[in-house]
Amino acid sequence: VNSMSNPSSRGGSAPQTPQTTPNTTNGSGNNNNNNPSSASSSTPRGLAAIPLLCAAAAESRPAYLRRLSQTPLEAAWWKRQEPLCAAPGSLGAIPETVLLMMARFLEHLSLTTPGNLVASFLWPLHNSFLGLWMMIILYVTVMKSVTAIVAILVWGTRRTGISLTREWEDNLPLVSQSISAMVERHQALTSRLVGLILLPFPTVTQFLKQRVPNMTVGSCLLVTALIASWWYWFLVAPFLMSCILWTALASGTCFALIEFAGV
Repeated sequence: VNSMSNPSSRGGSAPQTPQTTPNTTNGSGNNNNNNPSSASSSTPRGLAAIPLLCAAAAESRPAYLRRLSQTPLEAAWWKRQEPLCAAPGSLGAIPETVLLMMARFLEHLSLTTPGNLVASFLWPLHNSFLGLWMMIILYVTVMKSVTAIVAILVWGTRRTGISLTREWEDNLPLVSQSISAMVERHQALTSRLVGLILLPFPTVTQFLKQRVPNMTVGSCLLVTALIASWWYWFLVAPFLMSCILWTALASGTCFALIEFAGV
């Protein structure tokens, strides 16, 4: 993540945001892990994109404005992104598709409006949309994993073709690692705030993994804990994310005034 965040602070002539999120498994492995040969075969596309999105959220306002000034409309960054957790056009891709449509509209406004005033106003919202995308990716990934766990508990490994070991040793740790990486000190504020909202999940999974050696019992407890805390995941967390978006919209006025004043 550090290696991808540094370019945005140096302010070179090259675009300061990672050019695209992974569109192939091999591509995602090459970007998010020091050992691509091991990561590319097991990391879901959505989770592989988290470091890239964190790097994009760390882009400074001058670097963001400079990148927009060098970007033609047909090569807009959001325009080249696609849903990562499901096939484009499928039911599971709807949350990401809606987000991408809104982000593309805002980016279109920034690219087609003369001057940097509108772009400066929309810069905080751009970063917040990156945080929202990370949140959607983690939500969808967790829901898929929990659905698989419930199917295994009900139907068994033989009938489902998946195992609890894969969920507990591969998928759930990847989600926990992604959230933990988002709250590290070097990350941008948007990434850290979204990571803090989601931090209860890795806390629960790590506690169960350490304290409950039996995967079946741990899986039952995990599903129970998530059901019992539904109010947090579907009421409190979305409310906190909406507060981040509204704060970004309000702070955009300040950055627009800074740009207007030429500071």
